Amino acid sequence: MHPSSRYRIEDGVPCIDVQAQRIEQLFDNRDPAPFRERDLDPDLADYLLVGGEDLSSHDRLSVVFWLPDATVDHEVEHAFRAHFEDTIARLGRQRRRSRRTGAVMLVLGSVLVILLLAAARLVGSVVPGALGTALSEGLVISSWVVLWRPVEILLYGGIPVRQERRVVERLLRATVTVRSGTPPLQAARR
Repeated sequence: MHPSSRYRIEDGVPCIDVQAQRIEQLFDNRDPAPFRERDLDPDLADYLLVGGEDLSSHDRLSVVFWLPDATVDHEVEHAFRAHFEDTIARLGRQRRRSRRTGAVMLVLGSVLVILLLAAARLVGSVVPGALGTALSEGLVISSWVVLWRPVEILLYGGIPVRQERRVVERLLRATVTVRSGTPPLQAARR
């Protein structure tokens, strides 16, 4: 079963349906801030991210919140957008921090590589035979292992962050509505 087949299609647009009995269920109950500034419930945010990822092959998507009383739709949409705008900002900070850490590690690792290669040369000339060769090669290998993590951070560390950012940006472009009642039955889904 393809992941996007779990979602209802309405007017050609896949919908991520969220049903709640009370509007309070949509928000993080640990957040003491006033209603308009509240964060989405962490489980709900994860569900929306998974839905956005599942529907990444579609040009558009819609998020529909189903509540018994749909009179507060602008507040729900505001909280939805504020939450994912904060997520975009958090991902940007995370990536910048990761790049700084990788750059510092690369500089320190480069200095350590120079020292280890110099030590390898010294050991190779001072310690005779197989032991000297083994110690020298061990230091050379260690010098390159030192660079492994900084290179990994700088080259590959941003890939998961960029992927999550794309999903969040898709969610921010989604149409968000609040409706009364319950979502259509599973039989109406494709």
